Amino acid sequence: MSYLSSKKIYPGNWAEPLNGWYKNIDTDYSGANDGSEAGPTSVLAIPGYRYFQQRGYVAVANTSGDGAIASGSVIVPSPYRQDDTRTDITGMVISGSSTYPIYVYRTAMSVASGWGDGRVASGIYATSGRVISFATGLVSSAASGEGVAQVNLASTVSGSQEGEIFFAAGTNAVAAVPVPVVSGAVGITDGNVYKPHTAAATYSVFTRTASTVTSGTAAGWYISAADKAAGRTGYFVVEVCYIQPDEAPGYNDIEAYLVNRIVSN
Repeated sequence: MSYLSSKKIYPGNWAEPLNGWYKNIDTDYSGANDGSEAGPTSVLAIPGYRYFQQRGYVAVANTSGDGAIASGSVIVPSPYRQDDTRTDITGMVISGSSTYPIYVYRTAMSVASGWGDGRVASGIYATSGRVISFATGLVSSAASGEGVAQVNLASTVSGSQEGEIFFAAGTNAVAAVPVPVVSGAVGITDGNVYKPHTAAATYSVFTRTASTVTSGTAAGWYISAADKAAGRTGYFVVEVCYIQPDEAPGYNDIEAYLVNRIVSN
């Protein structure tokens, strides 16, 4: 799904974290998002630029006996969890265009720790030598802009058996910050520049080889058999933030000033 439009709010209306769930409305029940309202929510904070934040999760309910999972689609949860007509979105999509590109400036990821209510797994396991990557595809982390647009969660903690690592609840990682801190051209490298997107792209979570963060998936993730038996679930919680030039002003921006205008003699 690619967003057709996006919804703007202003700092005075910003009472909760932004959410990528908001989407265009299917006005004729055709199955297409063809309405003119909503889309992912952004803040018009600095004049001329729109700021977006999307958060979501990948649930982990399988054990090693069930089979490891190497990749998963991000669920963008609906803020209306008591309304079953407003469902979650499966697949975290960011949408730019050649006219109004988007520029990713932050990606982050963590393993959920829960509130001590027994519903969240104690952590997530994977095969040694692996990282968990949040990215727009199996792109090398050395590619231009990927140091900012891709985050890789690593662990050096041994698991409960040989060849296994453990991502404890609360484990987290944040990508590079696209702010040069060295004067001169040396301060601007492939690892700390913005990642532009001129079309729709989907963020997902992958397991990859840690040594090079290569473009291939590797043996995946799972939770302990004890956690599953207790009805617990592990969660990768992810976030992507990006900016986009605002559209040129139009009639709606001046219409309120044109009605009943009085011209002096």
